[in-house]
Amino acid sequence: MTESRLQTINTCNTAGFSPAKSLPTDWNRNLRPSIEIAGRLHAIKALVLWLMVPSDNLPSEKVLSFVSKNELKNFMTEDERIILSSSRDDENLRNAIGWKFENAWPLAWYFGYKEPEITGQMMSGEQMQEILINYTCSLDTTITEWTLNQEKIPEDVIVKKEDLFYCLHNAVRSAQLGGNTVPEGFDPMGNGGVIHERRHSLTWMLSKDITWEETDLST
Repeated sequence: MTESRLQTINTCNTAGFSPAKSLPTDWNRNLRPSIEIAGRLHAIKALVLWLMVPSDNLPSEKVLSFVSKNELKNFMTEDERIILSSSRDDENLRNAIGWKFENAWPLAWYFGYKEPEITGQMMSGEQMQEILINYTCSLDTTITEWTLNQEKIPEDVIVKKEDLFYCLHNAVRSAQLGGNTVPEGFDPMGNGGVIHERRHSLTWMLSKDITWEETDLST
């Protein structure tokens, strides 16, 4: 076990998580270009604005223009692209959009937002609003311009954070199968879903040339 992995395991154990000690450490990790990370973050922004902001306050044309100008559909899944053709008042889609918040946190962290937490608690609407206002560009700016002016987290820091969430995800998966591997009061499905979504973003960030849907989330 590497020194870095030992530190990760200690962090997990201190927080009440018990990942397997035999997890591999020789993953190939290649950070994708920052413009792609910005693309995914702003794709999520567009989806959140589409569903959570009334059209009276934000015309649909303005959101769609932002998406088109920045080619954000390239950073969406097929299901996400369909959202932009759906009613902005769709209650089922609104109820599901919270998982996108969890995807957004690690992406925004790369551009200066605070570190993703490991408790499994879902982000608040206030946190997402802070990301949308302070850690993404305005709808009148291109993400290319915005990205050039942002400080970025170093790759080695992202690698360590991804390894932490990889190990946390392993503990969550074990708990979902009945293992006693997560803290008391931690819901393996609900809180575990938060860990899963944050891990997805971190692993995707380090999976250059791999699509969002094809990101390897095995544990």
